[in-house]
Amino acid sequence: MNSNTAADELVLCPHCDLLQYLPPLAPGEEAHCLRCQHQLDARQHNPVMRPALYAASALLMLVLANLFPFVSMAIAGNRSEIHFFDTSAVLFTEYQQVLAILIWLFIQAVPAFCMLAVIYLKVGMRYRLPARIWVARVLYMLKPWSMVDIFLMGLLISFVKLVATAEISLGMSFWAFCLFCLLHLRTFQVLDRHALWASIAPAPQPDKKISAGSTGLDQQLKLCHCCTAVLPLQQRHCSRCHTRVTSRLPASIQKTLALLVTACVLYIPANILPIMRTVSFGEVIDSTIISGFILMWQDGEYPVAIIIFLASVVIPIVKIVVMFWLCYLATTSKQAGGKRSGNVYRLVDWVGRWSMVDVLVVAFMAALVRFGLLASVYPGIAAVLFAAVVITTMLAAVSFDPRLLWDKQEQTTDQPFQYRAEGSTT
Repeated sequence: MNSNTAADELVLCPHCDLLQYLPPLAPGEEAHCLRCQHQLDARQHNPVMRPALYAASALLMLVLANLFPFVSMAIAGNRSEIHFFDTSAVLFTEYQQVLAILIWLFIQAVPAFCMLAVIYLKVGMRYRLPARIWVARVLYMLKPWSMVDIFLMGLLISFVKLVATAEISLGMSFWAFCLFCLLHLRTFQVLDRHALWASIAPAPQPDKKISAGSTGLDQQLKLCHCCTAVLPLQQRHCSRCHTRVTSRLPASIQKTLALLVTACVLYIPANILPIMRTVSFGEVIDSTIISGFILMWQDGEYPVAIIIFLASVVIPIVKIVVMFWLCYLATTSKQAGGKRSGNVYRLVDWVGRWSMVDVLVVAFMAALVRFGLLASVYPGIAAVLFAAVVITTMLAAVSFDPRLLWDKQEQTTDQPFQYRAEGSTT
């Protein structure tokens, strides 16, 4: 493979702690860890302009999504119309302040900050703007909490629920939001994290002889999870991003178990108490997560019912069980590591956030269906509890250190590096 740099870069895999040299990558190629196949880097075409333009376009669409009517609903001659901001504003006025703030953060504030941060960092690559280190740190910390894609899925589920009994009209802001969602996702796809941090400051290199192919602990080295720099074991703070760095996440298993137990405790009332209260012609109907699934299944809406069941029942339970299993492997099993357990961890870490779709469905319907005694929807206390379940399970996955699964493994290779160069879809 052709390269425009002479030296390979020393890297530590954040998932298995294997020390290896990362060869120079051409645009469109990506490098994977030799041992666990975790993606170490992916070089992008035009890494400065493309993310900045996508982010700027996404911000424009977000502004348009807030300026015009979002969705309107007509039932029995009555019409209700909302703007995008009303999804959280209506909840706030209905004494659901906690849920309203969460919804606003997940679908407006965090996504907007991420896009602004990308623009700032990419412009900063050319003009050396201040505070780039802080902005980059916050960007990657908040990235998993941007849930515009999940909200879009929630909108589609809500339309399926409502279209049988009401007339739904999509406003200009809805289409602007769809474009915002696509551009937001595309921005992160073309954002080159390795190149971004390299533009802020060069990666520090250890000043002693090292032997690639073994673990970082064996070589008295550790990884900065913020900027991916490789540091001596005795160094407490990263010299590039100033983050406090430890060889392993402190009390990882204990924190993960505490969060999982909290999620289990919250999950019980979240399924017993009503997540949504519906008023129809003066009759009040309380719906739990399970009863909502059963009702949609009985109405023949099988695809949506399956999505709700998977997101609200299967995924949380499976994630909690799998995380308990990974904690057990990391503390007791001599054969804890391997691609299988590593892949399972990455899967549950990625899929866990999608459980928030049911909460977003309730929030949207509560904002839209406002016809008094004729037809109205109100969020129940279980919506807040279930949101807390999703948040705690996400935090549990963040608290878990996957390198613990590999620490008891014997060294599997003495090769200096290996990568898989693949054509990028970008």
